[in-house]
Amino acid sequence: MHTRGDIEASADAEWPRRKPRKTASELARAVDDGRGVGDALRYLDSYGSEPEAPVVAEALARFLVARCESHHAGWRVVRQVVVDSSSDAPWEKCARRAIPQVTRDLLDLSRAGGRTPLSRAQHVAAQRRAEEIARDVDAAPVLAALGLPPRSVSSELWEAALGAAVGARSREHVARMVERALRSG
Repeated sequence: MHTRGDIEASADAEWPRRKPRKTASELARAVDDGRGVGDALRYLDSYGSEPEAPVVAEALARFLVARCESHHAGWRVVRQVVVDSSSDAPWEKCARRAIPQVTRDLLDLSRAGGRTPLSRAQHVAAQRRAEEIARDVDAAPVLAALGLPPRSVSSELWEAALGAAVGARSREHVARMVERALRSG
């Protein structure tokens, strides 16, 4: 015959134990090692207003900004257009400057509620990289490389135009998106 203690002990053994939640610094280290990106995004979605959240957001930002080269087709097209224009862009410096902005964007997305998919976070990183490049690249040679007429463009409008262009998948689409952004601004 089983006693109540035996039944409770066996019931406890059968229940799956929940793993403790990883800390923000553990998640950040995992992302720095290229692991746990989905866990980090879910952490921000759930705990983005906690004081430790910026540690996770910054690790994600570094990861996403670096990942643009291999995982964001729109960024690669915009980058190639800039390279073809013979503009000399400080690529790594601009990538480093984009990280704090992407960190803020990720925290803002987490506070907006809902779930932030990896593709959305990656797109934000690509937009910020393009905007940073726009600060160091003159519009005239890029417009000429795209076959667009020369014009005077404010720095804010130029940043917005290149940022919007990362949604493109081809050089022609980049030209249309830049043209549309410059017209609407």
